[in-house]
Amino acid sequence: MAGQYKAPDVPKERVTPTLVRDELLKCFESANKEFMHVLNQPTNDQALKAQVRQFVTGSFQSCGASFDQPTRQGIVSAIGQCKSNAEAKMGQKGADIIRHHYDEMMKLVNKLPESK
Repeated sequence: MAGQYKAPDVPKERVTPTLVRDELLKCFESANKEFMHVLNQPTNDQALKAQVRQFVTGSFQSCGASFDQPTRQGIVSAIGQCKSNAEAKMGQKGADIIRHHYDEMMKLVNKLPESK
């Protein structure tokens, strides 16, 4: 599908929790656009951005992680939460989209240093 999210190829030493959190927002916007396409729903970019931000910040909060000062562990927890929420919402129709985006995000997460 055109415009599918790809994790940026950033050198390991430049990958920070804030960068990964910001990429998570972009990744989720991309995934949601794909879901809308699959469901034949119109997309409104501004509404989608706001909805995605609310969803992702909610995922951080629900697993006790800080959105504003993200850590590797908080991001891993939030991504897991986002993934299971998306799977519950989309089911089999969204499985490939979810898997692709999860794998792309984990490329970045795996470059983060372990939290102490």
